[in-house]
Amino acid sequence: MKIRIEQKQLADAAKRAHRRLPNNPPAPIMGGLILEAADTGAVTLSGFDYETSTRSALDATVLEPGVVVVSGRMLADVTAALPAGPVDLVGDEYHLEVSTPGNQFQLPVMARNDYPALPAAPAASGTVDGPGFAAAVVHAATVAMPQKDAVGRFEAFGGVSVAAVDGTLWVRASDSYRMVQYALPWADADGSLLIPAPDLAATAKALDSGQVTIGFPTPGSGVASLSNGVLTVTGRCIATDFPDITRLFPKKEEAQGKATFDAAGLAAAVKRAGLVNESDVKPIRIAFDNEGATVSGGSGGPSGRTRIDADHEDLDGFEICYRPGYLASVIAPVEGAVDMWFTTPTKPALVEPVDSDTYRAVLMPVRV
Repeated sequence: MKIRIEQKQLADAAKRAHRRLPNNPPAPIMGGLILEAADTGAVTLSGFDYETSTRSALDATVLEPGVVVVSGRMLADVTAALPAGPVDLVGDEYHLEVSTPGNQFQLPVMARNDYPALPAAPAASGTVDGPGFAAAVVHAATVAMPQKDAVGRFEAFGGVSVAAVDGTLWVRASDSYRMVQYALPWADADGSLLIPAPDLAATAKALDSGQVTIGFPTPGSGVASLSNGVLTVTGRCIATDFPDITRLFPKKEEAQGKATFDAAGLAAAVKRAGLVNESDVKPIRIAFDNEGATVSGGSGGPSGRTRIDADHEDLDGFEICYRPGYLASVIAPVEGAVDMWFTTPTKPALVEPVDSDTYRAVLMPVRV
């Protein structure tokens, strides 16, 4: 194999692929990346960890076709350290030589036959705006249940659900205390996927420009794909259905009252009030009066409170408590004003931006 490629493109692709490889591979070959140059002129760099595969299409000049498997860590480190400009790659059955003027490295190659077959990507189901999809998925992933806790009947809560239904792409996640839902434009086939939250967030961030093509898993395959034309990622889906969290969203007409806050102001007040708490699981309290609201933290020791503007209806004397990090997380995506509908101090509140219908969240209070 002999190819010439720009240093930045190769380094970026190697870094991106290496990040998805296992930290402690069960076999050395699983720490490798496949570099393939076809006689058609196509060059790809691929990796696989049995759960997620990546395949980057590279813009390179193919002088001789061929394929090698090299250490992902070595390739990423070496190419990142090279100066900008063309890089020559020459591979045989023993080594991959990586060189630029004044620099030459020889990386040992691994047996290609020992590398497992990469899963085939399902057919494209449709496309979605990359930046909007990335923002929704990355935020939803912060609300998903930690992987160590997502076991048994909670397994689905360890993932981010993406479902296309009747012209809308729904992105949803929950840890049973918080629920978030995004509605994105979609004009293609229905389908759904449920992928572990950290994996889907990493993929969405890597594809956060242009249009993203989604391939929903076919019956019995359990493999979904996302691609921006240059990078294609396949991921194994969680083998269970995501619960219908929409039935748990509070009904506005059943709320005791509604409060409208400036989202940034509420987030700042929550952060200040939480400074005096002994730990991040200790709650802060929001108390309403006829002039607005007070956000307070601390009990039995240090304490603090912050006044905040709140335009509310029927909430005089109403008090409710939340974990500060949880409250901050569900209002984080909101720019401008945010509405919160409250029912009782022990029931969940509904959170929605005033000027947008693309995002909704539900937050459980803390019983005090």
